[in-house]
Amino acid sequence: MNRREVRLEQLMGRKVRDAEGRNVGRIYELEAVIELHAHGNEYVVTAYDVCFFGAFEWFASSHFGRHFLLMLVLPGGHRRYQIPWEVMDLSDPLRPRLTQRIDELSPRQ
Repeated sequence: MNRREVRLEQLMGRKVRDAEGRNVGRIYELEAVIELHAHGNEYVVTAYDVCFFGAFEWFASSHFGRHFLLMLVLPGGHRRYQIPWEVMDLSDPLRPRLTQRIDELSPRQ
């Protein structure tokens, strides 16, 4: 494994902090493209989906689950972020960090 490769199981569910150390949420999904090469294929991550509820996000995909999850949310809402790969610092994959502040991101609906 070279320096730019990170094992998927190291990232899923990890807490993400912004450049000032504030909690952004947990990684619950990755978006990737497949690059086809003569020597084999590579999956290249293009974005990380991060949410405060992270592991519960899959549950919220159902109608019932979404209403249940929203009942648990404090005023201020349920924030999800789609973070471009170039904004994520994975120099320590066990402690992913953004290279910018959380208020510089646009929440995703």
